[in-house]
Amino acid sequence: MSRDLQLHRTATEIRGRALGSVAQLTLKKDGVSGAVGTSPVNLKVRTEGDTLLAEGGFIDGPVTLRFNPKELHVYISQCRYELTFAQGVYEGRRSCDSRMLPPVRFSVPPELLKRSPAEQAALLLFALAPAAK
Repeated sequence: MSRDLQLHRTATEIRGRALGSVAQLTLKKDGVSGAVGTSPVNLKVRTEGDTLLAEGGFIDGPVTLRFNPKELHVYISQCRYELTFAQGVYEGRRSCDSRMLPPVRFSVPPELLKRSPAEQAALLLFALAPAAK
Protein backbone atom coordinates (compact mmCIF):
# COMPACT_ATOMS: atom_id res chain seq x y z
CA MET A 1 0.00 0.00 0.00
CA SER A 2 1.14 3.53 -0.63
CA ARG A 3 1.45 6.25 1.96
CA ASP A 4 -2.04 7.41 0.91
CA LEU A 5 -3.50 4.03 1.91
CA GLN A 6 -3.00 2.95 5.50
CA LEU A 7 -5.70 0.37 6.01
CA HIS A 8 -6.31 -2.40 8.53
CA ARG A 9 -8.80 -5.17 8.07
CA THR A 10 -10.82 -7.55 10.14
CA ALA A 11 -13.18 -10.23 8.89
CA THR A 12 -15.96 -7.66 8.47
CA GLU A 13 -14.29 -4.22 8.27
CA ILE A 14 -11.65 -2.10 6.62
CA ARG A 15 -10.51 0.88 8.70
CA GLY A 16 -7.74 3.43 8.53
CA ARG A 17 -6.72 6.34 6.33
CA ALA A 18 -7.27 6.50 2.62
CA LEU A 19 -6.98 9.36 0.16
CA GLY A 20 -6.37 11.86 2.96
CA SER A 21 -9.43 10.90 5.02
CA VAL A 22 -10.53 8.45 7.69
CA ALA A 23 -12.01 5.30 6.15
CA GLN A 24 -14.47 2.96 7.84
CA LEU A 25 -16.07 0.32 5.65
CA THR A 26 -18.22 -2.68 6.48
CA LEU A 27 -17.67 -5.75 4.30
CA LYS A 28 -20.71 -7.90 3.54
CA LYS A 29 -21.21 -10.93 1.33
CA ASP A 30 -22.96 -8.82 -1.31
CA GLY A 31 -21.37 -5.41 -0.84
CA VAL A 32 -19.46 -2.72 0.96
CA SER A 33 -20.90 0.19 2.93
CA GLY A 34 -19.52 2.98 5.07
CA ALA A 35 -17.68 6.22 4.51
CA VAL A 36 -14.35 7.74 3.60
CA GLY A 37 -14.28 11.08 5.36
CA THR A 38 -17.76 12.49 4.82
CA SER A 39 -18.22 10.71 1.49
CA PRO A 40 -20.43 7.63 1.50
CA VAL A 41 -19.51 4.23 0.11
CA ASN A 42 -22.29 1.90 -1.03
CA LEU A 43 -21.20 -0.90 -3.37
CA LYS A 44 -23.10 -3.93 -4.58
CA VAL A 45 -20.69 -6.79 -5.23
CA ARG A 46 -21.25 -10.14 -6.93
CA THR A 47 -19.35 -12.77 -8.87
CA GLU A 48 -20.20 -14.42 -12.18
CA GLY A 49 -17.87 -17.36 -12.75
CA ASP A 50 -14.33 -16.02 -12.29
CA THR A 51 -15.43 -12.39 -12.72
CA LEU A 52 -15.87 -9.94 -9.85
CA LEU A 53 -18.48 -7.27 -10.53
CA ALA A 54 -19.09 -4.19 -8.40
CA GLU A 55 -21.21 -1.09 -8.89
CA GLY A 56 -22.56 1.73 -6.81
CA GLY A 57 -21.18 4.77 -5.05
CA PHE A 58 -17.58 5.05 -3.96
CA ILE A 59 -16.32 8.26 -2.34
CA ASP A 60 -17.08 10.94 -4.93
CA GLY A 61 -19.43 9.31 -7.39
CA PRO A 62 -20.60 6.26 -9.27
CA VAL A 63 -18.25 3.37 -9.99
CA THR A 64 -18.30 0.13 -11.93
CA LEU A 65 -15.70 -2.61 -11.70
CA ARG A 66 -15.22 -5.80 -13.73
CA PHE A 67 -12.21 -7.88 -12.69
CA ASN A 68 -11.08 -11.35 -13.73
CA PRO A 69 -7.82 -13.11 -14.61
CA LYS A 70 -7.88 -11.64 -18.13
CA GLU A 71 -9.13 -8.07 -17.67
CA LEU A 72 -9.73 -5.17 -15.32
CA HIS A 73 -12.31 -2.62 -16.42
CA VAL A 74 -13.10 0.21 -14.01
CA TYR A 75 -15.01 3.48 -14.09
CA ILE A 76 -14.15 5.75 -11.14
CA SER A 77 -13.85 9.51 -10.59
CA GLN A 78 -14.77 10.20 -14.22
CA CYS A 79 -11.95 7.94 -15.41
CA ARG A 80 -12.26 4.72 -17.36
CA TYR A 81 -9.63 1.96 -17.21
CA GLU A 82 -9.60 -0.76 -19.88
CA LEU A 83 -6.78 -3.09 -18.87
CA THR A 84 -5.91 -6.60 -20.02
CA PHE A 85 -3.62 -9.08 -18.29
CA ALA A 86 -0.26 -9.67 -19.97
CA GLN A 87 3.14 -10.72 -18.61
CA GLY A 88 2.06 -10.61 -14.96
CA VAL A 89 0.38 -7.17 -14.96
CA TYR A 90 -2.81 -5.53 -16.13
CA GLU A 91 -2.06 -2.91 -18.74
CA GLY A 92 -3.94 -0.74 -21.17
CA ARG A 93 -5.74 2.54 -21.62
CA ARG A 94 -7.05 5.10 -19.18
CA SER A 95 -9.19 8.04 -20.15
CA CYS A 96 -10.42 10.81 -17.87
CA ASP A 97 -12.98 13.45 -18.81
CA SER A 98 -12.75 12.23 -22.44
CA ARG A 99 -8.94 12.75 -22.48
CA MET A 100 -6.73 9.81 -23.36
CA LEU A 101 -3.86 9.51 -20.90
CA PRO A 102 -0.60 7.53 -21.05
CA PRO A 103 -0.94 3.74 -20.82
CA VAL A 104 -1.33 2.21 -17.36
CA ARG A 105 0.41 -0.81 -15.81
CA PHE A 106 -1.27 -2.13 -12.68
CA SER A 107 -0.09 -5.07 -10.55
CA VAL A 108 -2.47 -7.10 -8.42
CA PRO A 109 -0.77 -8.91 -5.52
CA PRO A 110 -1.65 -12.64 -5.39
CA GLU A 111 -2.73 -12.16 -1.75
CA LEU A 112 -5.60 -9.94 -2.90
CA LEU A 113 -7.15 -12.86 -4.77
CA LYS A 114 -7.52 -14.73 -1.45
CA ARG A 115 -9.74 -11.98 -0.01
CA SER A 116 -13.53 -11.84 -0.16
CA PRO A 117 -15.12 -10.30 -3.27
CA ALA A 118 -16.22 -7.26 -1.23
CA GLU A 119 -12.70 -6.67 0.08
CA GLN A 120 -11.17 -7.17 -3.37
CA ALA A 121 -13.55 -4.59 -4.86
CA ALA A 122 -12.89 -2.01 -2.13
CA LEU A 123 -9.11 -2.39 -2.29
CA LEU A 124 -8.99 -2.24 -6.10
CA LEU A 125 -11.08 0.93 -6.08
CA PHE A 126 -8.93 2.51 -3.36
CA ALA A 127 -5.82 1.71 -5.38
CA LEU A 128 -7.20 3.22 -8.59
CA ALA A 129 -8.95 6.25 -7.06
CA PRO A 130 -5.81 8.37 -6.45
CA ALA A 131 -4.59 7.80 -10.00
CA ALA A 132 -8.00 8.82 -11.32
CA LYS A 133 -7.73 12.29 -9.78
